[in-house]
Amino acid sequence: MRVISKLILTLSVATAVGFAADAQKSELQKDMAAQEGAMSVIQKGLLYGSKDTVAEGVKALKEANRVAALKDHLPSYLPDGKKALYKNAMQQGESVNKNAEIMLKALSENRFKDAFESYGKLLNSCNTCHVVIRSWK
Repeated sequence: MRVISKLILTLSVATAVGFAADAQKSELQKDMAAQEGAMSVIQKGLLYGSKDTVAEGVKALKEANRVAALKDHLPSYLPDGKKALYKNAMQQGESVNKNAEIMLKALSENRFKDAFESYGKLLNSCNTCHVVIRSWK
């Protein structure tokens, strides 16, 4: 009877740990999907010359960019085996927000070329993090 109880307890703990990992992964996936959607809105706004659409996309991007907001808790947000890379992820997350602000300022001054350049830098920050975190090198 004790063996069965231990087996049931072990399976219960393993299942709970699995669900926690899935919840963390789902949270990360939701945030990344929201950022991707925001980037699409920004790009559409830039292509159509709509400052309001770009501003809407930047707002959504900043809300979804939890990498920059998590700071000390960032390692727990990253996938297993990638937690040591949190400083790189933090730098890129902060760079996303910085370039988004530079882009908005350029648009407010009708410097569309500069806004597109900032969008490119913003996208490069996303890609840099993805290359490192996903081991695409």
